[in-house]
Amino acid sequence: MKLTRLALTDFRNYTHTVWTPEASILVLTGENGSGKTNLLEAVSLLAPGRGLRGAALPALCRQGAERWGVAATLQSGLDEFRIGTGSDLSEKQRRTFRLDGENIRSQALIGQKFSCVWLTPQMDRLFQEGSSGRRRFLDRLVMALSPDHGRQIAAHDRSVVSRNRVLSERPNEAEWLTSIEDSIARHAVAASAARLALIESMNAHPFENDGFSASTLHLDCAISRHLTTQPALEVEDWIRNSLRQARTEDRQRSTTSVGAHRADFTLSDTATGRPAELSSSGQQKVMLTGTILSHARLMTQERGYAPAILLDEPLLHLDEMRRHALLDSLEGLRAPVLITGTDAEAFAPIAGRAQFFSVRNGTISPS
Repeated sequence: MKLTRLALTDFRNYTHTVWTPEASILVLTGENGSGKTNLLEAVSLLAPGRGLRGAALPALCRQGAERWGVAATLQSGLDEFRIGTGSDLSEKQRRTFRLDGENIRSQALIGQKFSCVWLTPQMDRLFQEGSSGRRRFLDRLVMALSPDHGRQIAAHDRSVVSRNRVLSERPNEAEWLTSIEDSIARHAVAASAARLALIESMNAHPFENDGFSASTLHLDCAISRHLTTQPALEVEDWIRNSLRQARTEDRQRSTTSVGAHRADFTLSDTATGRPAELSSSGQQKVMLTGTILSHARLMTQERGYAPAILLDEPLLHLDEMRRHALLDSLEGLRAPVLITGTDAEAFAPIAGRAQFFSVRNGTISPS
């Protein structure tokens, strides 16, 4: 798959920009604040989800404008398709999607054609902070292979919010709570099964080369543990029973104690068993980068193409050997790879294999 055209209208610091890259690996260099990460964010918003920053819609609009838009043309083999997204802030601040010129209502339709994964400097703290960020990272990987996963997670989370509200305001509505808990059980099992399937597949086919040792993925999830020994319907019944028995305690704590939102995800070095949270910043970066590359290879095997890979300042915390290993690994991916940095010289090992651009004050030009 290749990105052949990207148009930005009143997006962040871009007034109106049309970019027509030709290569698969695209290196974007420029000073801090020039708009490099904004460009990655624009591409990430073409896929299901809230993009790499998770920003509110008004924050995406250029100051003084009332609407923003991002549109791309992509090629996959002989197939060419167009994706667009944007929002009009004068309306209900809802984001719209278009696929080949037609409005669509389900983001899953986009996910069947295009997906994204990314690494940003903010993710360097992924293993020191709470589990929600790690779940989001894992769920992006799952959605790339199973576009319906996003719908399952969204429906599950809405049901959890509803249960917490009913427990707080109308705790005697037993039938209502039973209905909500049934929804939580169904969506939690579907989401947990998809997470478990991805982790098992990636652990069975780890990414490893001279610069990246293999990492093992771990899912800490009671639901997934039950799914390894019980049929899905029995696990749904276990969740329903657990939630019903926990109503009083959950009401006191204003929480839902069982569900897909209780899962955690981590990595460890396969050879040594060293967990990511006890590793150095550089070692964690190696683990995360290797996971992204392993996932891209798995997607290529199963779907014929990899997701778009967005790497924001990926060379930070990597020694010279691993920098070269990362850059060399990008060439074999059958996907758009956008990679940023402040110094073009750092990407000299892929000169001739990548296309280089300079980003400055919301403009993109060949470098």
